Order: sequence, then structure tokens, then C-alpha cells
Amino acid sequence: MKDRIKQYIEQKGISAGELAVMLDVQRSNISHILNGRNKPGASFIEKLLLTFPDLNARWLLTGAGQMIEGVESPVQKNETLPFKPAVEVEEPVEVKHNPAKKIQREETSLNPEEEDTLDRLVVLYKDGTFTTFKKR
Repeated sequence: MKDRIKQYIEQKGISAGELAVMLDVQRSNISHILNGRNKPGASFIEKLLLTFPDLNARWLLTGAGQMIEGVESPVQKNETLPFKPAVEVEEPVEVKHNPAKKIQREETSLNPEEEDTLDRLVVLYKDGTFTTFKKR
């Protein structure tokens, strides 16, 4: 990935220092990534993709496709490719949220070490509806 990042900033005409300023990261962070000492983390990749919306995320991560979004690929716009779904679906399932349904709520106390791990509770009903309870 470091080589693709180098290739992209060269194509943009940006120095490593300018990239650091644009992404609001330390210059050493960029240097370590470009020299192969460190691999870019998710936060760095996210900043890069948000700062440069024309950068093709698939190309950056895998090398597949074009570097710049919107550049014509070998597949023509009107050409259809064969599509086979990964999973056969018999019938689409509609998920509805029914906030009007009254539900009796029972308070329970959590184990003190589990308190920070619970974010929300989702109750799924047989009729396809659900209710979400968020931590206070």
C-alpha cells in the first residue's frame, strides 16, 4: 500500500510534508509509512480517503481498478456483466420499526465490568418488527 500512496501523492504533486498538513498527522507518521517502517492504520486511510475523494479506495487497498475514481475502466458503461448473487434469497424480508408498540421494560443491573460494553439492546419480533433500547 505504501507504494500506491507514494504513486498517488506523486501524481497529485504533493510532498510528504504537505500531505501531513492536509491529513493533520505528524510528518514522521507519513515518513514511517512511506519508508515501510509502519503500515497505515484505519484512521490514516480514512483521513486520506476523506481528504481526497477522487482516490479509489479499492485501488488504494488492493491495487485493483483505477487510481482515480471516474476514470474509464475496460468495462464500457452500457456493458452488462454476469451477476450471480452470493446467497439465494427466496423473498425479501421487510424490517419495520414500530415505536408505537408499548413494551414493559424491566431494569436489571449489569456486572460492573460489563457496564461499559453494553451500548444498545435490540429486540426482534416474529412479525419482523424490532425495538432498540439505548444505554442511558
